[in-house]
Amino acid sequence: MKTALRQATINSALTASALVLATLSNVAVADPVTQWGYSTNSTFSNPTWDGPAGIGGQQTATQYELSWGYSAGNFQTDTGNANTNRSALTIGNAVTGTTTGGGPATGTVNTTIGGTPNPLLGQIGTGISITHWNNPISSSYGTLTGARITDTLTLNPLLPSYYTTSVSAPTLQFNFLFQETANAGAYGAGGFGNAGSGYCADGSIGGNCADLFGFSNTLTLNNAFSYIDSGADGILGNADDFNRTYYASVFVLDESNQAFPLSQLTSKECQALGLGTSCYGFRTAEAAHTTAKFAFAITTEPFSVPEPGSLALLGTALLGLGSLRRRKS
Repeated sequence: MKTALRQATINSALTASALVLATLSNVAVADPVTQWGYSTNSTFSNPTWDGPAGIGGQQTATQYELSWGYSAGNFQTDTGNANTNRSALTIGNAVTGTTTGGGPATGTVNTTIGGTPNPLLGQIGTGISITHWNNPISSSYGTLTGARITDTLTLNPLLPSYYTTSVSAPTLQFNFLFQETANAGAYGAGGFGNAGSGYCADGSIGGNCADLFGFSNTLTLNNAFSYIDSGADGILGNADDFNRTYYASVFVLDESNQAFPLSQLTSKECQALGLGTSCYGFRTAEAAHTTAKFAFAITTEPFSVPEPGSLALLGTALLGLGSLRRRKS
């Protein structure tokens, strides 16, 4: 009797162990989505201005364009005259190469198995672009001081082919600040004080002050979302299905598809932007346009964030975006 009971106990334990191992095995072999079709778009909203448009001026605010300056001007052309110029921020489509008119941008992207995407393996998807059309503007025109950018991403699983349900990745939304200063430099030596004494915010001599975009606080990636993967049988709805967490991370690239030159700005530049004494950002040239292209990756593990100077990153925890550019006084 004792022997039979002992054998029954052993058999029960073995059965339980087998069930546990089977469950773990099913989880381990659940097939992730390896390729996605995507549609991504960004829009402007809630713009603010430092005053009225001004005599002969016009302020335009649409979902894909924020522009100001001379009403008959063209922000894509610098006339050489601050009274007849316009400046703008525009949203374009980095997939088609347009810098105005917005999205959506569409394409395919391969899933990164792990946390380090490889562009050579099709693991970086291209999205929209934002262009700063930086022309000298007369101080008689009211200029942009801030707005909001909202970025959406819809994913449609392509491989394996038995996945059919689309999913929306977390929406990215952040506010930005914008400020124009005198082209000749409105700061004192070393960037101290807004006294109009001919120095730029970084302390350099005025006349060629850098235009600045700045970000405050830690930039976060790894925006998590879930998708039910099938098990080894390739059939959704069976017991071996697995609710997998994926991570969407957004990058900023330049027009050559290299990491955008994001770096730590000086404390005075950050203060000029209204972002405290520590921030990351980049500088743009006067009488030129600068385009930043949004790109993204889908990973199965959290992405490890390197120094912003080596890889430009943008995420949902952006608390402030500032832009400082010159105005002709």
